[in-house]
Amino acid sequence: METVHLTLHDGSRIINETIRKDMNLLEALNHIPEITLDAPCGGKGTCGKCRIKIIGGDISPLTPEEKKLLDENEISRGVRLACQARAMGPVELAFINTLESGNIQTEGRAYQGPVDPLIKKVCLQTEEPTLEDQRPDEQRLLEKLPEGSRIQDHSIRKQLPFVIRESELITATLCGSEITALESGDTSEKQYALAVDIGTTTVVAYLLNLKTGEVAATESGLNRQKSFGGDVISRIDYIGEDPEKLKKLQDRILKQIETLYTDALMDADLEENDIQGIFLAGNTTMMHIFSGLNPRHLAVAPFIPASTEKMILTPGELGSRLPRQIRFILLPSLSAYIGADIVAGILSTGMSVSDDISLLVDIGTNGEIALGNRDRILTCSTAAGPAFEGANIQCGTGGIPGAISKVCGEDGVLEWETIQDQPATGICGSGIIDMTAYLLRTGIADYTGRFQDESDWGDTPPENLGFLESDENNSRFIITRDNKEVFFSQKDLREVQLAKGSIAAGIQTLIKESGHSMDEIKHVFLAGGFGSFINKKSALEIGLLPEELKDRIVTVGNSCGSGVICTALNRDDLKHCEEIQNTAEYLELSSHKGFQDEYIMNMYFPESLLCIK
Repeated sequence: METVHLTLHDGSRIINETIRKDMNLLEALNHIPEITLDAPCGGKGTCGKCRIKIIGGDISPLTPEEKKLLDENEISRGVRLACQARAMGPVELAFINTLESGNIQTEGRAYQGPVDPLIKKVCLQTEEPTLEDQRPDEQRLLEKLPEGSRIQDHSIRKQLPFVIRESELITATLCGSEITALESGDTSEKQYALAVDIGTTTVVAYLLNLKTGEVAATESGLNRQKSFGGDVISRIDYIGEDPEKLKKLQDRILKQIETLYTDALMDADLEENDIQGIFLAGNTTMMHIFSGLNPRHLAVAPFIPASTEKMILTPGELGSRLPRQIRFILLPSLSAYIGADIVAGILSTGMSVSDDISLLVDIGTNGEIALGNRDRILTCSTAAGPAFEGANIQCGTGGIPGAISKVCGEDGVLEWETIQDQPATGICGSGIIDMTAYLLRTGIADYTGRFQDESDWGDTPPENLGFLESDENNSRFIITRDNKEVFFSQKDLREVQLAKGSIAAGIQTLIKESGHSMDEIKHVFLAGGFGSFINKKSALEIGLLPEELKDRIVTVGNSCGSGVICTALNRDDLKHCEEIQNTAEYLELSSHKGFQDEYIMNMYFPESLLCIK
């Protein structure tokens, strides 16, 4: 196999790698664990997001896909798509956009219940063995602990004779009934766990004090699997049946969580052995990949997961380098497309123990919806695609500094804001919703989602036509050219239309299937990063959410993260997740005739926006 040299400029870092000749550069960069390039389409050459700049070297010619997605100015500056460009010899390149930071939703509902964790430390007074008392060390230890306690890890038995004789006090760590660690002396004051929300786009970790219930540190980052695809289907397609590719994606998320673990320890001034457990939730695909289960059957009918059960795993079983006393507790899922993240969200909102009928809507690469109360909960998932996360939008981006996050304006004056007030680099989900509402409100687009023209406006055109450009193939609305040309096109509006239609139809189908009326729904919990940042008025204007429920919408932030925190701090909440798993019902929309009818109806935008105030 012939190899070539790759030199990568990443800010102040220079990374040198040896790669296979004729390898596409996205694949080459995916071999570098600390690098994550935005590639929502998973390297198919359709999204145009994996832009890099070639500084020098021997590179393959431009492909038809690149000629379509890159403009002449970009091509003249050496911009290429990493998934299309191949290294024919030594290559030197620099990043244009990488996924290092983002506007990540970490806040959620604060935990206010009792602290009674599954994982806890117990300090014991040891007794000297005598000729009259020759009980084995293990027996004397177990008799001091709650009934049913056991040693499962044989290395603890090897350690026991020495620990039990070093001090009059020893501390045992229990995960349920399993003894996971032994320490000399009383170390029971330092009891901590991580609660982790593994999202398709972002990962958030909360360091919890298991004695007080306090959050000692919060760490987050964009999911480092994103360069293998922006949605779960892209990542499942990448893995296929190849165990090595599955291991590569598993290693990515494991190493990211290990990094968050280390950062949390540093922020809280703790030592490595002070954390005893890591509680995790995510969608079913993320849980499969994390635990090393192949997710390929999730993507094809009849959509069967390998497992949806709660799991307690050791670092050795996962291939993690974290201390062996750590236990990974994975929350249960419901189905292929209603994962542990929604189970955690149902738990944290309290809808499963309330008499009130509540609607939970978590919008990401899919729209996951739950409706009900303590008596019955119905769930469904809509294939919204990643439009609301910017993946299928031509100038779309995640919630990173410079992303246009808000669009407004009246009387022909366009106003917009970017995250952290940085120069505009693209438009993220909340801005996409605002932009759609703006185009409809001003009459540039009609209720069918079509950009209008002179034949529609007649003698009274909209006042902001200076922003509109059209050619024979497309129309696009120019938001800004100050730093970089950022626009929103007819194609983008169609992507939003498909996504909003799917989610709105899912909500309507679930309500009809439940037998409840709109009036009976007391609370609408809008969850997740996207739900936390969007303008609710814009969401109502475009028909993403039912207008009848406008006064009942509550933003709950990271409901998954809040739910995982509950399970880490209270064993009863962890058990309740299993009860939710066993009792909540899943409605498969792909074969549901009522959903297809609702989807057709909800493809249109509301004809009048003036009625929504």
